[in-house]
Amino acid sequence: MFKKNNKNSICIIGVGRFGSAVIDELLNQDIPILAIDFDEKELSKYANIPLITTIIGDASDLKTLQKLGINEIETVIVGTPNNIEIVAILLELNVEHIIARASSDGHARVLKQIGVNLIVRPEKESGTRTALIATNSNFIKFSRSLTELGDGFVIGSTQLLDDKFTNIPLKNLQFNRFNVSIILVKRANESFLPTADFVLNLGDELTIVGEISNVTKIFGLLNAQNNNENKKTKWRKY
Repeated sequence: MFKKNNKNSICIIGVGRFGSAVIDELLNQDIPILAIDFDEKELSKYANIPLITTIIGDASDLKTLQKLGINEIETVIVGTPNNIEIVAILLELNVEHIIARASSDGHARVLKQIGVNLIVRPEKESGTRTALIATNSNFIKFSRSLTELGDGFVIGSTQLLDDKFTNIPLKNLQFNRFNVSIILVKRANESFLPTADFVLNLGDELTIVGEISNVTKIFGLLNAQNNNENKKTKWRKY
């Protein structure tokens, strides 16, 4: 049973090139890690690092993950390419936040359909970037998708759950003060390229572009009822 401060730990399943990049960045942040892989050789390089607990095992086996108490860890990053079965088990065990690697657009669609919180494409999101996202509560809680554009910029999508942003033209909300832009709005079965006079509705899915720190800040604001950070931020209606 993994008992090393589970709530503050992050689990990495699959310690290949992508998983190793995630681990290296988490170590830079002094985050406790549970690393799982069936290949002892891959795990051996982390054997003597105090912050890491390494487990040699098959993460697609329900009993293995149950014994580890994987459901006590808030965030699990699945770095293995063939991961549908692993993700299904994590969902069955009610893991709160799952970040999974997708090897293709079709794979990403399946992961989204079964309920993965955040889907990453290694050719687009580096392991380092994934680790930074995994430790950012706004992205974990509120992001529906993520694409890295390079130079620190990302495109992310989230649902609008705070009505203080509704019934007001976008130009008056002045999102540009946070150095982000809303580039797409999905409403029911329709998509819109919003103009300055576009008015948002509660439940809209917004696609936002900007630097990752600014996008995550906006995600928190748009979902303020679930985000204590918003209590510190005043937003004036115009």
